[in-house]
Amino acid sequence: MPNANIYFQQREPSPLRQLWLHVNSNPFAVVAFYILSLALVVMLGSAWLTPYSPDAQFADAILQPPSWDESGEINFLFGTDDLGRDILSRIIAGSVYSLGYPLIAVVIAAVIGISIGAWAGMSRGVQSSTLNHLLDVILSIPSLLLALVIIAMLGPSLINVMFAITLVLIPQFIHVVHNAIYDERYKEYVTASRLNGVTRWYMLTRVVFPNITSVLVMQTTFALSTAILDIAALGFLGLGVQAPAPEWGTMLARSLDQVYVSPWMMVLPGLALFLTILSINVLGDSIRAAIAERVRNS
Repeated sequence: MPNANIYFQQREPSPLRQLWLHVNSNPFAVVAFYILSLALVVMLGSAWLTPYSPDAQFADAILQPPSWDESGEINFLFGTDDLGRDILSRIIAGSVYSLGYPLIAVVIAAVIGISIGAWAGMSRGVQSSTLNHLLDVILSIPSLLLALVIIAMLGPSLINVMFAITLVLIPQFIHVVHNAIYDERYKEYVTASRLNGVTRWYMLTRVVFPNITSVLVMQTTFALSTAILDIAALGFLGLGVQAPAPEWGTMLARSLDQVYVSPWMMVLPGLALFLTILSINVLGDSIRAAIAERVRNS
């Protein structure tokens, strides 16, 4: 029995445990983890967490200051806008548009982009070279500008915004995965696996992919931040999610006329947008560093 206790005490932590220990050692990453977790909980439970309907108008509480202001009321924690709508309810409901839909766009783009990038990275000759040069041309265009061109052709709507953002992100995933696999393909451990006669699928999934996980994490977090920013920017320009939908970029655009009278209309959704993107980047960078360290040690 003592020998068994010593065995369990000396056993190496699981990969997930190692990842959490690395993240937990960085206080900024821990704060980012809890902020992002709160944002995800709010997004998933937005239908039950909103104090009022996001479109409900209170004629007797127009431009009500937040509750911490001396003129504020506890009934409207974050105050109200120029139509008497509760800002807290609109921020909570807007998390679906500003975080949920970007997540869907990134997942779709990642599945398509990683699949094509992996095929191109494992290929040789004209196919791989042609695709790489084509991607260089596409990626030379800023993502927001490319999304604007697509929206201008299709028209502003939520479906078209999702289609545009997904279409913009796919080449980024293809380019990153293609280059990562291409760099790994000629290393000694890949050559050794090839000499052992493993199939191309086995080599891709069991040999190459574990060594480019940090690159995939970095690209995914970057793509999610880009998607959130692009959707907010399109909403701010009036080409994205249309009013009265409580998307954070649309809320920022509407608050411009009232910025000196009721600054909380701009500050609060802007703060939600800033903290969400910052948390994604900080946590993603910490996870990427932990995975890269684990790969080096193995």
